[in-house]
Amino acid sequence: MDEEQWRLLSSIARRFYLEDASKTELADEFSISRFRVARLLQQAREQGVVTIEIHDRDEPRDALSAELANHLGLDECVVVKAGDTGDDNRRRLARAAAPRIARSIRDGDVLGLTWGRTLVAIGEELPALPPSTVIQLTGTVGNDLRQSPVEVIRRISGRSSVEAVAVFAPLFAASESAADTFRSDPSIQSALSRYSELALAVVAVGSWDPPITQLGPLLRDDERAELEREGVVAEIAGIFFRADGSVIETDLSRRRISVTADELRRTPRVMAVAGSVEKTAAIAAVCRSGILSSLVTDDRAAAALLRLPPR
Repeated sequence: MDEEQWRLLSSIARRFYLEDASKTELADEFSISRFRVARLLQQAREQGVVTIEIHDRDEPRDALSAELANHLGLDECVVVKAGDTGDDNRRRLARAAAPRIARSIRDGDVLGLTWGRTLVAIGEELPALPPSTVIQLTGTVGNDLRQSPVEVIRRISGRSSVEAVAVFAPLFAASESAADTFRSDPSIQSALSRYSELALAVVAVGSWDPPITQLGPLLRDDERAELEREGVVAEIAGIFFRADGSVIETDLSRRRISVTADELRRTPRVMAVAGSVEKTAAIAAVCRSGILSSLVTDDRAAAALLRLPPR
């Protein structure tokens, strides 16, 4: 590396790591793209311009992660220290999940993502990906574009050489015939057909008791009542689960525009990113479904999950 390149890497690294400049600010300051900033920061670490030391006093987490994976019957669990607030917890989970997602994706892979605040945080933390496809696993929910699956894949595609595939339809159509109309649209049909190619799916987990889900307020009273009669405990991608992990099929299922439980089961790797003690029952239910291969959670939720019977 010549002296000029070294100075460029050190200048960008100093602004990013020591002065907390964002990648967007650096792109403007150095007249380069955000993708180029990410590549230069990665190169700075690889070339030794930047070295990072972590003085972690929370050593038992690796052992706790292995114990939890064995308890839940998963290939891998990653346990992080719980945050002080909900937003802090989501950021910690996202920071743990993002590099693992990036390391899992190879050229030509298809990565699927659901929606919600945790997935938006992952989209902000995810480093540049190799040439691949990022696909939306559900239709849109509500009117808050900041938390929509479209926004998640937009953030990722903005700084990676990836193909972004969106599903411009609601998660739940107004009727079965409306759902059929959406599914027959060529662009939506093409997107849904690619779920069979998924290499990795990353999902958030919604809880129904206590209610920690953004779906609840969007459903009619009779729809919520039917789900409660069926024993709903958890939700991922608009798929509802009982405590034993079985999938609940209702009229909503026939109106849902998203990846299916069977498609997720056929996906080689499915990672759930979810934390907080309040979501313990929901996380356990999804683990019992046989859909997940890995879980990123916090140490408080991990301790609560370990108090439940093993899978």
